[in-house]
Amino acid sequence: MNSLILTSLAAFFKAFGRMFKESCVCKILLAIYGAFSNGWKNSCIMRFIGSTDKAMYAGKSVVYKIFRLPAAFWESLQKKTGAALRQKIDTSVLCAAGRCYVNAFMAVNTRFWGALLLCACLAYTFFRLTALQPYSAPVLAVGALGAVLLIFKRNLMAFLNGSRVVDFVKAAAGFKDLSFEFYDEKETNGKMKTVLGIIAGLVTGAAMFVSPLIGLAFPFAVFGAALVLYAPVTGVYAAVFLAPIAPTMALAGVCIWTGISFLIYALTTENFKIRVGGVGLGLMLLLAVLFVSSAFSFAVFGSLKVWAMYFVFVMFYFVIINTVKTKDQLYGLLKVFVFSGAIVALYGLMQYVFGWTTSNAWIDETMFEDETMRVYSTLANPNVLGEYLLLVLPVCAVFMIKFKANTLAKWAYLAMFALLGVCLVLTQSRGCWLGFMLAAVIFVTFYEGRLWGLVPIVLVLLPFVLPETVIDRVLSIGNMEDSSTSYRVYIWLGTLGMLKTYWLGGIGMGEAAFSQVYPFFSYNAIIAPHSHNTFLQLTVEAGIGALAVFVITQFVFAKKMVKTYRLGYEKSWSSTAALAIGCGVIAFLAQSMFDYTFYNYRVMALFFMVMAMGMSLKYIKEGAN
Repeated sequence: MNSLILTSLAAFFKAFGRMFKESCVCKILLAIYGAFSNGWKNSCIMRFIGSTDKAMYAGKSVVYKIFRLPAAFWESLQKKTGAALRQKIDTSVLCAAGRCYVNAFMAVNTRFWGALLLCACLAYTFFRLTALQPYSAPVLAVGALGAVLLIFKRNLMAFLNGSRVVDFVKAAAGFKDLSFEFYDEKETNGKMKTVLGIIAGLVTGAAMFVSPLIGLAFPFAVFGAALVLYAPVTGVYAAVFLAPIAPTMALAGVCIWTGISFLIYALTTENFKIRVGGVGLGLMLLLAVLFVSSAFSFAVFGSLKVWAMYFVFVMFYFVIINTVKTKDQLYGLLKVFVFSGAIVALYGLMQYVFGWTTSNAWIDETMFEDETMRVYSTLANPNVLGEYLLLVLPVCAVFMIKFKANTLAKWAYLAMFALLGVCLVLTQSRGCWLGFMLAAVIFVTFYEGRLWGLVPIVLVLLPFVLPETVIDRVLSIGNMEDSSTSYRVYIWLGTLGMLKTYWLGGIGMGEAAFSQVYPFFSYNAIIAPHSHNTFLQLTVEAGIGALAVFVITQFVFAKKMVKTYRLGYEKSWSSTAALAIGCGVIAFLAQSMFDYTFYNYRVMALFFMVMAMGMSLKYIKEGAN
């Protein structure tokens, strides 16, 4: 979508760029950049990270074959029973009803929705009158709307195609070619949709009488469950979008149902091969080590509950890499990831503007008298929100950079990036700021190292641009007079004391085990639920083996992203995306030095989801080549 304003801005920046390239300053900066760039690319560090000579050995190892046994069993089961099961599914009346429900729901078929609304209102009114309660006029009005919809036979979703408002939104989101006729029109013909609408309406009305919230959610929950069962990749989209917004157990439910749907899909798809890979092997090894430590924990039941959450979210990594198979699916998933992040950041900004949060719990008021607000949005803690934003910001930057300057999407993603960045500042999380700066350094170095010539100018301007509160927070890093810093240091010292005794096998997972042992090693009687350092926490929970497996897995992931970045043109969409995802993970790990980033299960889930998106990109790009 073009406009005079966007075209003029694009022309201005293009002319400015051309003038700068022809200047002496640019030539000097290019010479400096060339010297540093060649030295970096030929360094031992880059040769070590980028080498892939030993990658083939992982797939041939005995350990890999052992951990791949469940996948191999499922593949053999598919060969024996897959075709017969698929035939039963295709001819099943229940499955046919599910497909009809999904398509009629997505199409917003007037007969289906009319029957659902009318019957829901009638059932609800019936139960109210039976219980001697007065009828509800708004409910009867909705029932009348349902009766009107029953008269027509249309799929309302099709009318969105061609709408100027919808076209504007699609262009801003980067889905310019999206069609809203994504349903099977054949499934919306016949009488089954009306029968399903009647049944769903009666159940909805009865449920509303018991609980209005449950009743209203029922038809949507049935649709979501059936849709994910029909197409498991939709569950992946839902989980990525809902992760920072929905409650933990709701997210776990979505992940579990999507996993079950994927297993059915893999069982009924001919010659389906389940991906595991070196990173997957590392994650399964980590789960195995954590399970052993939980089984011998100081609080076995509590540790096994924590391990179960790890299991659900780590296993979802495999669901993503095995369901996201095309470039369009992956880029759509990354956009959904950014949209969800923008919503969370917008809510955080509104917290700050309207004063919806006034807690001073995360600020040392003796050092920062004027800083009494840190936003946390939907994640209950400003540090946790910052950790989430570290994963989203680099991905948003990809779309901001790669869309053309004269497109609406370019400016929409620029606005979202600014929103995410402002929200990161408002968290006032110093560790997250350091992580973001590290990610920015890596991204700029690999994507456009010549921008380093602007660093002196940026450093001069920063004191005039940044708020004084931000500067004070940055300068306070490492200051032991800050209670937040001293609190962490004393906890780290206590945790190191624990490791002198429990370094080999750990004490078990979770807060219950930690709280039983830590008080015997604590400094200054400081009480803490965890060690405020992910690497220390993994070690104290499951021993040195857990730390080694986790670090090696992250190193393997980094190598995979470097390899993906180097496939083809290094400034292509896919290479830039690989670079951004890798930077996000590194920034998250940097923050993990100052906080236990897996303490919040939703952020932990998002970390493994981002890793899965990176590996999906690798598989897709290797397939394309």
